Amino acid sequence: MQPFNSPEKYALLCALSDLESGSARQWFFLELAALEDKAPRTRRALFWLFLLKWLGPALLAPGMIRRGVSGAALYLPAARQRFNLIRQSLNDALLLGLSLITLLAGFNRLTASMQFSLWLLAITGAAWQIWRTRITQPAEPENTLPGAEASLGLYGILIAKELEPALAQSLIKGLRQDINTHLAPLLSHLPELAPPAESRHAKAFKACSWLLPLLPSAWLLGMLPNAWGWLVCCLLQIALSCLINRQRQTPALLALTGLCIYALARLAHWL
Repeated sequence: MQPFNSPEKYALLCALSDLESGSARQWFFLELAALEDKAPRTRRALFWLFLLKWLGPALLAPGMIRRGVSGAALYLPAARQRFNLIRQSLNDALLLGLSLITLLAGFNRLTASMQFSLWLLAITGAAWQIWRTRITQPAEPENTLPGAEASLGLYGILIAKELEPALAQSLIKGLRQDINTHLAPLLSHLPELAPPAESRHAKAFKACSWLLPLLPSAWLLGMLPNAWGWLVCCLLQIALSCLINRQRQTPALLALTGLCIYALARLAHWL
């Protein structure tokens, strides 16, 4: 894995600053960008700028850190929470999808009925995630600090927090020298620097977490024979659960749930 060179770091840090325009994070990334060399953007830089625009910085933070953009460590707490939320949403979709397939299979329903039910579940789940995110959006805290455009950089924002000028200067100097050591003290004095957990990217990923596992399953049901196509889809969903969670308990619980639902549905169908 080849690290980013200085001009590539400059391009990414400036892009992060633009994404965080209007917040203290804008000046945080500008402080770091000032340490790098400015040069024409390479193809790799353009590719990562495209990813930043559409995926957001939180999901890309681990990859950027491994390639030398230490400032992306600011997004690590948000990235962990984002991954956990996506994993939970995927597990919900897999559980309901597998339960629905085994229920309909137990009652000997047609493949078309299974496909329609999965389509309906995927669309409903995605819409529910978007609606749930909107109504639980936290209120913006009242901000008494000057805006990022009205302040004199990160130093001015720290002074507005009533920090001693010497301490503010020391924090910024330490940030430039070793961000890994001095990021935590800076966050303790400037909590507004931490990115929010929710964003427009988070809403999109939560919705996609319902569409991605269920829509391919609905398509696959139509491609496989009626007798055992549903079983293949269930096994693939269990395998996906194992890949997502990287442990055996959740896939085992998923398989047991599907087996119980299928058995009860068959029993009810025979009776």
